[in-house]
Amino acid sequence: MIFHVYHSHNELTCPINDTDLFLSSFGSVVDSLEANNVTVIGAWIDGPGHKSFYIIDADSADDIHNGLHPIIARGTAVITPVADLQERSREVAEGQ
Repeated sequence: MIFHVYHSHNELTCPINDTDLFLSSFGSVVDSLEANNVTVIGAWIDGPGHKSFYIIDADSADDIHNGLHPIIARGTAVITPVADLQERSREVAEGQ
């Protein structure tokens, strides 16, 4: 199942000025997700906005939780299941 993960923090919890902290959190989250059976389709960051975005494929909420462990203490994650819009549009059109 495909999920959109939106993670945000603020300037007080931002690890940008602490290289070790950055590498152990945001710098390792993709590897952590993949080590927990989550396929990372893409990962992006809005540095000045203190936001990161991930599109992932996972079968288990536990795998997602465990994979996000490096950034859980850095802020808040919103995890939303998503579906392919074009595929859904075709299904709707075929159902009419």
